[in-house]
Amino acid sequence: MTVLLVAAESRTRGRAGSARTGSGTARPTVTAPLGRLRLPALAWCSAVAAAGVVFPLGTLAYWLAVGGSATWEPARLLETGTTTLLVAALGALLTTVLALPVGVLAARYRGRAAHFLEQAAYAGHAVPGITVALAMVFLAVRYAYPLYQELPLLVIAYAVLFLPVAVGATRAAVLQSPPVLEDVARSLGRGPVRVLREVTVPLAAPGIAAGAALTFVVCMKELPATLLLRPTGMDTLATRLWTETGTASYAAAAPYAAVLVLIAAVPAYLLGRHRT
Repeated sequence: MTVLLVAAESRTRGRAGSARTGSGTARPTVTAPLGRLRLPALAWCSAVAAAGVVFPLGTLAYWLAVGGSATWEPARLLETGTTTLLVAALGALLTTVLALPVGVLAARYRGRAAHFLEQAAYAGHAVPGITVALAMVFLAVRYAYPLYQELPLLVIAYAVLFLPVAVGATRAAVLQSPPVLEDVARSLGRGPVRVLREVTVPLAAPGIAAGAALTFVVCMKELPATLLLRPTGMDTLATRLWTETGTASYAAAAPYAAVLVLIAAVPAYLLGRHRT
């Protein structure tokens, strides 16, 4: 299914680039009155908001109130939250670094090699996290035992799973920058690496940062790969949440869920500001 979707996206993408040299001309907004459909439209939007935000946050608030201060373990919450930030940041950093050349090639070149690299990046995203984790365990035990149950192996697994998130954001950001600026830099004697460092990356930096923020969020929530590949004794907010809910200790799990939501809300807010 993933192969079919990637192939369809590639065919509908077209060959025209989306770079532009100016901000364009703003058009006045035209309001379309809904008439009799106003109330059903408002009801539908309210139902979506309730299902996605109100109900989960309400349930979380309920279990926090039921558990009270007895379920809060500040020392463990601080340790788990710090660990989560560390592994998610490392995963986002490695994924973004690996996605940068793939995204640039996909945006600037139409050859078969660039096309193959971009499509191959989606392979890890198509495979369930538990499958990637088991493959990493097999690789470490058979060929790289010093990496077994060590942090680098977990970070590599994050990169395999979420590379498409960063590649898509990088490619879209590079497409927004005019390629003529890179041509001018080359005509002035700049080499390819220097053009990438001084022209391409600075122009695409906001989009690349958005992809890194998205990758950070999905790394923070990843559970199957984290459970199998984490170092012994290391817990993240996702694994602690899974441990507590596995024994139906929902009140004990609520603080970890609350901290996870609060941390994830920061990049989500920044992404929303960037889009506006």
